[in-house]
Amino acid sequence: MTNVFKKKEIPLVYAVDDNYAPFLCVSLKSVMANISDDYFVKVFILNTGISDKNKKRIIEIAEKNSSDIDIEYVDVADRMDGLQDKMHLRDYYTNAIYYRIFIPSLFPQYDKIIYLDCDIVLNEDISKLYNVRLGRNIVAAVHEEAMSSFECFGAYSEEFLGVPRMQYFNSGLLVINTAEYRKEKIETRFIELMLAHKFEVAPDQDYLNVLLQGRTKLVDVGWNKTPIPDKEFPEKDVKLVHYKLNFKPWHYAGVKYEEYFWKYAKETPYYDDLIAMRESYTEESKKKDEKAFVNLQKMAWDYIESDNNYIKLIRKREFSDVKRIETKYTLENCRIRKGRAMG
Repeated sequence: MTNVFKKKEIPLVYAVDDNYAPFLCVSLKSVMANISDDYFVKVFILNTGISDKNKKRIIEIAEKNSSDIDIEYVDVADRMDGLQDKMHLRDYYTNAIYYRIFIPSLFPQYDKIIYLDCDIVLNEDISKLYNVRLGRNIVAAVHEEAMSSFECFGAYSEEFLGVPRMQYFNSGLLVINTAEYRKEKIETRFIELMLAHKFEVAPDQDYLNVLLQGRTKLVDVGWNKTPIPDKEFPEKDVKLVHYKLNFKPWHYAGVKYEEYFWKYAKETPYYDDLIAMRESYTEESKKKDEKAFVNLQKMAWDYIESDNNYIKLIRKREFSDVKRIETKYTLENCRIRKGRAMG
């Protein structure tokens, strides 16, 4: 057996609840199948409670790959205390999407960490991602393809958030410069922004894009590929597949890149459960998915037109601040001129 202490460590964080445990298991299997022999992955699973049954199944992955991986569960209930009812959610989202915000303060021993969503499968060695040079950037991430594929989302990014659509990134994969993140107090700024402004189209992701604008290194789209039908992309460049939006192979047959998901799912204790999940997904559920996506597009347009448009409010505030400063100096000048005239 290879001595794990001679290997280079990659800290990898997931955030999960019981519902997403099967997909986490598939994702872990894909990481282990492609990792270089020179690396060891320390996996931290952020949660507020996972069933013993799911914990046991996930640990089976580690036991079969003991020279390459170690898993530790991190309960973040205390960190979330007092914030749960203030976090903006929609549809199937849970508070777990916000856990990634607290990663740098949860793990002060690391200056660099990878975060992955559970609905992700890797086809490439994760060490290549970990070794991306960040410089003074706070994260490395991948452009969110939905922003360039659907006009409503691109317009939302630019006209509501003030982030150019081609610079907007997906937060399902983050290589985090935790040292710089802590230095810039991003966690505190996130809480302040969340309490002041409501973002619901892509909750945590929208906040991160606003906060990290200009401090993000965008890497190749192949490192976070969305299975959008009919969108041309070289198959050889697909390093990571993110089964987000309505492109979920455990709900739909025929999803683009589904073969990668099922390849690794077969090697997990959840394979039969995942097949049953797909076969039992009803037409009514599929129609709800379609309706939810239509409503999400409408939400994006509504936010743009709303009185609470974030970027308009910011610009209005900045304009007011400038006018206040101009007025102040005008009054000061008047006092000076008046004083001189009186003297």
